[in-house]
Amino acid sequence: MKTKFMKCVLAATISIVLLAATVFATESSVDWGRGIIRATGIGSYKKGETNPGLQRAQAKRAATIDAQRTLAECVMGVQVTSESSLKDLSLEYDVVKTRIDTIIKGMSESSVKYFDDGTCEVVYEMPMYGSNRALAAAAFLPFEDHEKVPFPEPTPIADEENNSIVNGAATNNYTGLVIDCRGKKLNPVMSPVIRNNEGKSIYGFENLDIDKVIELGMASYTLTPNDEISRERAGNNPLVVKAVKLEKFNSNPVVSVDDANKILIANQTDQFLDNCAVVFVR
Repeated sequence: MKTKFMKCVLAATISIVLLAATVFATESSVDWGRGIIRATGIGSYKKGETNPGLQRAQAKRAATIDAQRTLAECVMGVQVTSESSLKDLSLEYDVVKTRIDTIIKGMSESSVKYFDDGTCEVVYEMPMYGSNRALAAAAFLPFEDHEKVPFPEPTPIADEENNSIVNGAATNNYTGLVIDCRGKKLNPVMSPVIRNNEGKSIYGFENLDIDKVIELGMASYTLTPNDEISRERAGNNPLVVKAVKLEKFNSNPVVSVDDANKILIANQTDQFLDNCAVVFVR
């Protein structure tokens, strides 16, 4: 009896699979330079369907469902901070998950392709920053009422005569900040923190306007210090410094006290930190 029941279940399962539209392996990626999450879905029509119009419609629907599912999985894996992903925030705040679901369902595909074998490929692209439909609008929702904290003052450094001074370069009309983290395996996050090597934070979410964070993002990530992405974010005359190490799961760059002072002094006039004109070179 048990064997007969299992055969019936297996037969029913096979029938359902044969009648359903086919979904194939898909892929997704996060472009931290451009601030875009991209997901691809591929689907086919129901087995036995002979109407060409219905074949295309069924294939697109299957591909669309798969692309949305893949996009949602990719989004949930994005790190907001060094210790919290969007999945973590969604589990803690129902409003975050609801906002993400609404954004994904309200999106339109960026491209659709049909192939001779009857399959359809649908690509979705979600902007991480830029508007209420961007991912940042959901990621930073729990923190939208935060109180902005001013950027800290430069750290006093004692000179050879033990007089307290501030060691740093005067402004040079800097258009942005580039921190070179190459060779240190930097892990991108939506809300990075820059500290000096004494543990003092000089740049973080608490120093910024929430609207600017949602619109611009806190930083761009690139592989070279002077490419198009870097110029778009940090301009043509950025202050360039090297990270001495990384902290918090390799997500937060640490700079020397001297370089931190240069950054803070220059920002007092040029305000590139206020404008999120920050680039991390990976």
